[in-house]
Amino acid sequence: MELSRCAPSKDPKRLKASPAHRVTRARHVASRRPLRRVLTALLVTFAVLLVTGSVGAFVTYYRLDNNIASQDLTGLLEDRPEVIAEGDDKPRNILLIGSDQRQGNAARRIQGARSDTTILLHLAADRKSAVLVSIPRDLIVDIPGCKRPDGTRTTPQTTRFNAAYALAGPACTIRTVEKITDIRIDHHVVIDFRGFRHMVDALDGVEICLPERVDDDKSSLHLDAGRQTVRGADALAYVRTRYQLGDGSDLSRIDRQQAFLSSMVKKVSSRGLLLRPDRLVSFLDAATKSITTDPGLASLNDLRKLAQSVQDMETDAVTFVTVPNGANPADSGNTVIPREAEADALWTSMRFDRPLPGQEDKTRSGTASPQAGPPLRTPPERVRVEVLNGSGIPGEATRLAERLQAEGFQVTRVGTADRDDYLTTTVSHDPAYDESGRTLHAAVSGSALQVDAGLSNTLVVVVGADHPKVVPVRVAGSTASPEPETTITARNASQDICT
Repeated sequence: MELSRCAPSKDPKRLKASPAHRVTRARHVASRRPLRRVLTALLVTFAVLLVTGSVGAFVTYYRLDNNIASQDLTGLLEDRPEVIAEGDDKPRNILLIGSDQRQGNAARRIQGARSDTTILLHLAADRKSAVLVSIPRDLIVDIPGCKRPDGTRTTPQTTRFNAAYALAGPACTIRTVEKITDIRIDHHVVIDFRGFRHMVDALDGVEICLPERVDDDKSSLHLDAGRQTVRGADALAYVRTRYQLGDGSDLSRIDRQQAFLSSMVKKVSSRGLLLRPDRLVSFLDAATKSITTDPGLASLNDLRKLAQSVQDMETDAVTFVTVPNGANPADSGNTVIPREAEADALWTSMRFDRPLPGQEDKTRSGTASPQAGPPLRTPPERVRVEVLNGSGIPGEATRLAERLQAEGFQVTRVGTADRDDYLTTTVSHDPAYDESGRTLHAAVSGSALQVDAGLSNTLVVVVGADHPKVVPVRVAGSTASPEPETTITARNASQDICT
């Protein structure tokens, strides 16, 4: 990666203002829960504005709330992927689109703009992890025919991914992402690059790291090597410039953008911002002015609910990924094409809310943990299951049944248990089907296992109040087991900016 081997800054003002022991301790604290503090910033602002009850506070709240533009694209989206899970605890897939400009009337419709940056954000159902997948603008994909707001249609074509936005706006970008991933997009956010610049300025700059000096007359970007803080036009040029940083490719720019976003998250999470209401409100003002969303995220309250759902997410559970790709042999390196097997594995893991390929054994909530005992012998696709709700919580059996089906199990019936006060989820099997029982028990994380001689060839899961998770299991020869040889290269949000 291009950002490496950077020397520490020797700015005397910075060293004087922040003694070494304070800098070290602050970075250690910030690295533990930056995302929690980022999202807490929004919650704190919301609470302060409402609780204080002052006229100025309410004026500020309504100003921020009215900053957010809404764009309902429902009528332009067709042939959408099926919904895998329902309910408030379902995974969320949010498409983030970076746009050159934000124009229009009060509805602020995007017209005549290009999209150079597109990121698919996947929030796990348990809200304990997130994956942000950058889609290269020069990736060759099949763009479907798209409806335009004026009623005209585009023709299907195979071309660069970013052409979708130019052809028919964000609706066509959503349609294209859904076509290539088979993932249903729940929300979209169009982010204006000029507003992004103001967000960085409201933070008083963001730290970056350069392996060597940059002098780019085309973008007026002139920066020294090493750690430093960028602001304004320099910050925008840094994340957008292609030819004078790295190897000049869009992929190199994506690496740089991912590192910058990680650094920006850490800056937003700093205690100094939370203790400076003026700076915090300035940042939120710039942020809300910079986005156009679907109606489901078009208010401070909607954003507050989303923020609140992920406030306990650890930084090392936030992963940045680029769609696996390789050089396009038909285009002399100007464009790239997907590496189909790896890309399909990535999309499948996100579609069914699984860990990324190659990361199945990480011990975090909702992911596969090492299987105890001898290797499993019966694959999920040969296990018949009844799922009964004994939790007293509506929809729990349906939720678990959908997760089991996603892992390949044959769910024959979903129903209600004999009572609704089960505390622990239980897997029951006939003694003749003990191997099937081991497979199902391994998949339903934290469940109890018991033998019931009257069950025959269909196992029973009684869902308790412990809100059980379904994790992938590996069985030799299983068509449903994740492929261990596929590994997705990823960047962790907690990594240092210079790595």
